[in-house]
Amino acid sequence: MTKTQRTELSAQQKDFFDSLKSGKWDLPNGIKASDIRPDEWLKDVSYGHVLYEWPNDGTHDIMPNRLFGGWVACLSDHIVSMTMASALEDNEWFTTTELTTRLFRPVSNGLITIEGNLISRGRTSGFVEADWRDDKGRLLVRVSAVKAIRGAGELTVK
Repeated sequence: MTKTQRTELSAQQKDFFDSLKSGKWDLPNGIKASDIRPDEWLKDVSYGHVLYEWPNDGTHDIMPNRLFGGWVACLSDHIVSMTMASALEDNEWFTTTELTTRLFRPVSNGLITIEGNLISRGRTSGFVEADWRDDKGRLLVRVSAVKAIRGAGELTVK
């Protein structure tokens, strides 16, 4: 007998994303320090999918109208992580084991749309991707990541 593929957020993930979007979730220090604002930028979430709209104002530029690649990777890790989070069962969590960031064009100032999608999800790992597009729809960045899925208690550092 085959298990039916779930297509809705689990109860735990629905609560998590409601809290994240409302700004009530206490952001981890790394997210706070990076000035990532999921409460403002996360526009849509469903099972295996997130949509962010980021108003790139130049704050993270390395030179005029060119975004710092390290910050691209930082925001990308957050977005592929939220994509993976959307596909978890209750009492599961994950950790990133691989992150690849490919920059095809300079990321200039203006509205950047970033869409994350679950590509494959097994019992112990998931593969997710995210595409960054400018206001003309051009592909700027493609990110891929492998996530190790564990029970929520297994990820606690002692």
